[in-house]
Amino acid sequence: MLNDLQLNSILEDFDIAYWKIHLFTKKISWSEHFNTLVGNPDTHNEPLEYFIKEILHPDYRYDFRLHFENLTTENKGFNLELKLKLESGKYRWFECRSLKNKEKGLQEHAVLLFVNIHQAKRDQYTIEENFFYYHETAEMTNTGGWYIDTIHNNIYWDNVTKKILKCPIDYQPVFEDRLKFYAEEHHQTILSAFEKCRQYGIPFKIELKMKSLYNQEFWVRATGKPVYNEEQEIIGIRGVFQDINENKTNELNLQNSLDIIATQNSRLFNFAHIVSHNLRSHSSNLSLIVELLNEAKTDRDKLELLTNIDDISENLDSAIGQLNELMTRQNLLKKEKVKIRFEDALEVVLASVSSLINRENAKIVAQFTELKEISYIPEYLKSILLNLITNAIRYKQAGRKPVIFIQTYRSKDRDFLEVSDNGMGIDLDQYGDKMFGMYKTFHQNPEAKGIGLFITKNQVEALGGTISVTSTVDVGTTFKIKF
Repeated sequence: MLNDLQLNSILEDFDIAYWKIHLFTKKISWSEHFNTLVGNPDTHNEPLEYFIKEILHPDYRYDFRLHFENLTTENKGFNLELKLKLESGKYRWFECRSLKNKEKGLQEHAVLLFVNIHQAKRDQYTIEENFFYYHETAEMTNTGGWYIDTIHNNIYWDNVTKKILKCPIDYQPVFEDRLKFYAEEHHQTILSAFEKCRQYGIPFKIELKMKSLYNQEFWVRATGKPVYNEEQEIIGIRGVFQDINENKTNELNLQNSLDIIATQNSRLFNFAHIVSHNLRSHSSNLSLIVELLNEAKTDRDKLELLTNIDDISENLDSAIGQLNELMTRQNLLKKEKVKIRFEDALEVVLASVSSLINRENAKIVAQFTELKEISYIPEYLKSILLNLITNAIRYKQAGRKPVIFIQTYRSKDRDFLEVSDNGMGIDLDQYGDKMFGMYKTFHQNPEAKGIGLFITKNQVEALGGTISVTSTVDVGTTFKIKF
């Protein structure tokens, strides 16, 4: 066994103190360095009790006494982390462990080493504390970490990312299947971001839709940056996913509301324009006729002017009726949406225009297998179908039997209705920006009022949807409504 001088010279340089314990008498001798650490106390010939009561932290007294007893009675070694009060009065971490003796036979002495591990323990606590705060922050903000090894094409997710994507903790993502966790419309976006980061080291921060393991779509903010090796070569991409679905949905709803308000303001302006111009036109004509009547010299002149009054009155009544119809339809917004089957709505519409269908020998083909019903205002849905069907019949191609194809379907969590015909078609280059304007007509049809598509667009947009049109002259037209 090493002598005291050898132990001191070797251990003191490493800030390691020691006890030398006689296993038969249980007498303890402390190294000078131990005395230096704890202040060279007066032990009153009871170093063990003094150590336990005055130097050792109370939390470790029972364990140390038990281990010390096993060491001195059974020569059973131990290793224990504990806190000692130093000369400064502050507690510091030490590792107390018995020194193994390789000499054979009965041993008289045992050696306890006290290794200063305070800095290492503090570093460990700092790491654990930082990890705790990272984990808590990640949980509270729904932010998960990820890493892509671009050399071996491996993907690593932390537990929060797995939670966001509804994956079990033991789930291991496969590089070849990585796109299945992104909404299809954002595949190109994320591929481009990853490629630019991998090739050129360009970091990214983008908002896009991801999909959970069960194909639920939700919005995330994806942030990524390159990882370099010592040669400054890119070996991976590290980043985070933050679930922003609630905020993004609210943002989109707000934007949609603003769009609806802007559209409604536009409609109000349009309505005010119609009232101020159309009604004023009729009233001005009426005032002019009254003035001419007062100036008329003969009864014959007066009779001719009275005929004009009749025409003006009829036109004025028609204009007021159309404006009243607009206001009536707008008031339907106060009604609640209900579940309505497309087949039922179409049946009502076809019954109301059966005479027109029979007269023109029109064929109606409906396909509602993909989307059979929708939550909507029934009067609106019937009005939309009515306007699009009657328009398709009225503007049929001469010499061609009118065929109207109606279908519904769902795509990317949105509901769609398409109405297609084989009619005259519309020159969108010439009339595209006027398609849904009030009193806008595009064919020489005496029955055209130019109000049907205006009403349809207002009804669709009033409930947050959109309507678009594609058309080819002499081939046909398709109206597509996204509810």
